[in-house]
Amino acid sequence: MTIDCAFYGFLAADADARTAAKSGKPWTRLRVGVGKDDDVQWLSVSVFGKAAEAAAQLVKGDRIYCEGSIKLDTWRGNDGVERHTLAVAAFKCEQTHKIGKAREQRATDHGSDDEHDSNNDMPFGA
Repeated sequence: MTIDCAFYGFLAADADARTAAKSGKPWTRLRVGVGKDDDVQWLSVSVFGKAAEAAAQLVKGDRIYCEGSIKLDTWRGNDGVERHTLAVAAFKCEQTHKIGKAREQRATDHGSDDEHDSNNDMPFGA
């Protein structure tokens, strides 16, 4: 059983770009932490489709937003102990820490604040 999910997280390691053996299509494996401090849940994320190409550029520490399907994987380790991990098959994965930088760039493209009437940006009258 899988469940749709969407989450923000951070990369624990650089992205691992791969190619599917049968189809030859690219996919990317990510190790993502969700939460903070002592309450972090680790997810194994596999990114597919066009999003895999962009995800391949991600590096340790990047903050990301993902959408996909999550499921609980169970296996038995070499020591005989049953183990569990949360696995996500993602169709969308975007870097989020550059959002503010892009916004600053758009503001400088419009010129100085003196030249720009801020009231024109309002969706309704002030």
